[in-house]
Amino acid sequence: MRKLVLVLVVLGALAPAAALAGGWATVKLSSTPAGTQAGAPWVVDLTVLQHGVTPLAGVEPRVRIAQGTIARSFLARPTKVEGVYRARVVFPRAGTWRWSIWDGFTRTHTYKAVRVTPNAA
Repeated sequence: MRKLVLVLVVLGALAPAAALAGGWATVKLSSTPAGTQAGAPWVVDLTVLQHGVTPLAGVEPRVRIAQGTIARSFLARPTKVEGVYRARVVFPRAGTWRWSIWDGFTRTHTYKAVRVTPNAA
């Protein structure tokens, strides 16, 4: 009886860990913001794949940008292709910006900072 109780306690403790074990996704980008000018839109498609394989529908990924005290977040909206989301990002001024993508599922994916150039107009 003691062994049965011990086995049930151990299995109960492991169940949440097993449920979370499969919870990750990758994000593939159609482009990076390299070469983007301040005030001009960078339109990017995000392909969110659970386990790097299965298109993940029903999530709300976001592109986040930050420079000093300025931070912005841009929702990526679903396209007609399952697992593909489109965001329209505008960097409000020139300079070096940090940027990342929240995959809408489990994590934030960070990327190398980008230099945004002044608007040529």
